[in-house]
Amino acid sequence: MYVITGATSRTGSVVANYLLEKGQSIRVLGRNAKRLAAFAEKGADLFVAEPTDKAALTKAFTDAKAVYVMLQPNYITTSNDFRTFQDRIMDAIIPALEEANVKYVVSLSSWGADKLKGTGSVAGLHQLEQRLNSITDLNVLHLRPGYFMENTLSQVDNILVRNTAAGPFRSDVKFPFIATHDVGSAAGEALLNLDFKGKQFRELHGYQDLTMQEVSAIIGKAIERPGLTYVQDSKEKTRLDFLNLNFSEHIIQLILEVADAMNEGHIQMLGSRSEENTTPTSYESFVNETLLPLYRQRNSNS
Repeated sequence: MYVITGATSRTGSVVANYLLEKGQSIRVLGRNAKRLAAFAEKGADLFVAEPTDKAALTKAFTDAKAVYVMLQPNYITTSNDFRTFQDRIMDAIIPALEEANVKYVVSLSSWGADKLKGTGSVAGLHQLEQRLNSITDLNVLHLRPGYFMENTLSQVDNILVRNTAAGPFRSDVKFPFIATHDVGSAAGEALLNLDFKGKQFRELHGYQDLTMQEVSAIIGKAIERPGLTYVQDSKEKTRLDFLNLNFSEHIIQLILEVADAMNEGHIQMLGSRSEENTTPTSYESFVNETLLPLYRQRNSNS
């Protein structure tokens, strides 16, 4: 049986469905039974637990063929110590894997996880990699995807309110945009094959590298605003915008640190693009299938 943590997340749900479609037996973990119910209809075993509950995780991991491990992907927007929250999850997952004698893990990491600090919340994924690597006899594959395409969905509100795309990133720096569906599929394939030994990482570059200006042009074409441009907001503008959304100063500083790290190349891919690490979803496809319907919905309600 495969065990999937964070099964209702964007990547976790794809991993779970991928393995179910391949006829595999899986156990899905989450905090909400109702959100997990759809997996039960497909034959999955449901396990409701807090991600910080070591005893529950140990029970869930027992007899697992392999485990998909991830940290909570969403910011607790009012948190004043997000890294401590990440550490609490690791303090449950690591000993649970050891006590359950799990032999294979695929972990969701990130580009930039090779760095110890200066990467905002990504530093927690560096720590996750290190702690998983410390488990004797565990075979672990850390997937390091680039920048999620889904992060650009916030541009819909920028366009409707400000008539421009905007954010804290430089307009001329190329980022390796990747769809979360492709990340989940890669993780599902790795779990199915279990073709890794020891401690390894694998970068996922996405279909293409794009600047924010190129992203804006693609969005503009799809929503029939061919002159759509991108504006790099100042740090103070970004800070005030997030404060208006009730984000804590602590979380805002982590967001700004990530932006600085991406703008300056502190967060970057270590290897070159190849056939093996390039995923299939283009940004144009993502915009047409995901961003455009959201834009039309929001636009009709405005």
